[in-house]
Amino acid sequence: MKRHLVPLLAGAAVLLAGCGSVGNLGADGTDGSPEPAPSAPDPHPIDGPWPAYDVADYTYTLRVDCFCADGGVPVVVTVRVGKAIDAVYAHTGRGHAAGDSAGDWMRVSINDVIDAANTENAYQVRVRWPEGQDYPASVWVDRDANAADEEIGYSIRNVSPA
Repeated sequence: MKRHLVPLLAGAAVLLAGCGSVGNLGADGTDGSPEPAPSAPDPHPIDGPWPAYDVADYTYTLRVDCFCADGGVPVVVTVRVGKAIDAVYAHTGRGHAAGDSAGDWMRVSINDVIDAANTENAYQVRVRWPEGQDYPASVWVDRDANAADEEIGYSIRNVSPA
């Protein structure tokens, strides 16, 4: 950067920082605007903690997006009493037929996905939770800004309570 621009940029930054306005506050510290009406609490907050899925027995289609074997391949997961007990490939693919057993790492319940959404101290978490739905449609977690290839995403579809 050219040296003659530094004072000019510093001055512009000071002017921009001072452009905010406190407004005309009354003696009570308010500006006289009416208080917003209270609204009902959102059952699915923008940021966690996200609520658990309260169904104990169900099946659903899971896609895990990661830098791993079978990343992005859909599997049908069976959950009983809240625990993922089986995961099978939803479609024929490279090296497997539809219905073949998927790896143990694909045995993930919806609550396991919600736990990932509630990861504390993650660098970034993105959750897409449709209004009125009891579970997220997708969760993506980047646990560490300084690590490569540890990000993981989950996509949930075709949930069918048993």
